[in-house]
Amino acid sequence: MKTGRCSLIFVCLIAFSILLPAVPSFAVTSNLEVKCVDPSGKPIDNVKVVAYNLVTTREKDKKSDAQGIAEITKLDNGLYRIIGRKEGFVPAFYEYVRLNDSNGSITLTFAPGADRKLYFEDPVEDQKIREWIGQGMEAYKGGKFDDAVKLFGQALELHPFSPDALYYNGVALLQQAKFDQGVEYLKRAGAVSDTMVAASSADPKYAQISQAIQQLLKTMPAIKGESYLKQKKYDEAIASFLEAVKSDPSNPQFYANLAIAYTNAKRFDEAIPMIDKAIQLKPDEKAYTNLKNDINVRKENNALIQAQTIMDEGNKLLQEEDAAGAIRKYEEAMKMVTLPNQAPLWRQMGMANAKLNQHDAAVAAFKKSIEVAPAEEVSKYKTAFSNYYLQNKRYDEAIDLLADTKAGGQTSEQTLLDMAKARKDREPELAELILEKLLRMNPQNADAYYDLGRLYYIDGKSKDARTKELLTKYLEIGKDPVKIEDAKGLLVVVNKRSK
Repeated sequence: MKTGRCSLIFVCLIAFSILLPAVPSFAVTSNLEVKCVDPSGKPIDNVKVVAYNLVTTREKDKKSDAQGIAEITKLDNGLYRIIGRKEGFVPAFYEYVRLNDSNGSITLTFAPGADRKLYFEDPVEDQKIREWIGQGMEAYKGGKFDDAVKLFGQALELHPFSPDALYYNGVALLQQAKFDQGVEYLKRAGAVSDTMVAASSADPKYAQISQAIQQLLKTMPAIKGESYLKQKKYDEAIASFLEAVKSDPSNPQFYANLAIAYTNAKRFDEAIPMIDKAIQLKPDEKAYTNLKNDINVRKENNALIQAQTIMDEGNKLLQEEDAAGAIRKYEEAMKMVTLPNQAPLWRQMGMANAKLNQHDAAVAAFKKSIEVAPAEEVSKYKTAFSNYYLQNKRYDEAIDLLADTKAGGQTSEQTLLDMAKARKDREPELAELILEKLLRMNPQNADAYYDLGRLYYIDGKSKDARTKELLTKYLEIGKDPVKIEDAKGLLVVVNKRSK
């Protein structure tokens, strides 16, 4: 499970046939009041209103009065389609009205225009609705949500009460993060479906739609949260997931999503308890364990970035000779990272203390840098420490540190020889110090006499006395014929230039 994203809660598609919508049931006797108005809300009189019983196919009609009201009484119980027509206006209809020993009231809104057939009166329009809904579902499945909304909208223009079109339009709008509009369409679809569920002859499909909508509305906070995550609106995502957790505290995915949102907002200390809760609720879910590991890595990396910034500020102060200020910065950064990542900070602390002539503190800091450094990086911290020793003419300590040897330890002779050879060209003075130390450790080391004699020979006439001493000693104890001949030749040159 990646922390940079979260899979959008899947809004399932339910395979329904085109269904007729409904209106909430009403309460007392089977009478129906129909209000007829224009788009501005002005009453329209003389509208012929027909109440058509969809089960018995019986119908009653009544014309609206001056107040735009048509009162249709003594209607049989059942589901009704209400249709209104008047010349000069586009016909209006309402589906469904459920009457069950009840009184009801609905409003029909009429737009100016010519009479025309409605979808249930024209098989061609009915077929168009079916095709648009089918094409809209295909567009939805293909992630083309703009196209889906357009197609469902066309279907709703002809059949504004279609639960299929209302439902699918709602979920497509959710995918576009148009939450208020999406919820509005879902609620309309739910009202239609719930009315049909209440009818004794209702198809089970209506219950499926109703249940799907209830589940979607219940998880709306989580759906919003995931959408905000995709948009990198982390504060909004956090607020939404907190609401989701509050609504269903037993859902581990809500806690995991909240942890992701906190992590992306770099609020790691709040993210970890949330993923711990998800793991507690579903301990066998490996994705949650992986997510926790990712959060900890992100937390550490973020701390490193912040610590590096502060360390850089300290380094600048150190360059400006404000060693005390630099130390304060290093101490601040130190609190932000784990031990293995503190090594460069301890090294800089050593350098800053050296600037302040606080040698004990400098040595302690350099030692700490070596102690906490990862094994593969220890050598570079030893080099920094040894350079400090060399600058302060503490040659034995520097050499021992570089050689990683104990003073007087015979096993370090070859190490010291190798160190001297490695440095004789780029650091000849250090190589000389190393070899002098080796001779103090073992006055019978022939190779040390030869190598040191050659180095002093290169230094010139000022070192001739020591050069003679060293090369002469090699001729006494050395065994390598090539080196013996070379030592003899060098002594000839030294003797000549010493005169």
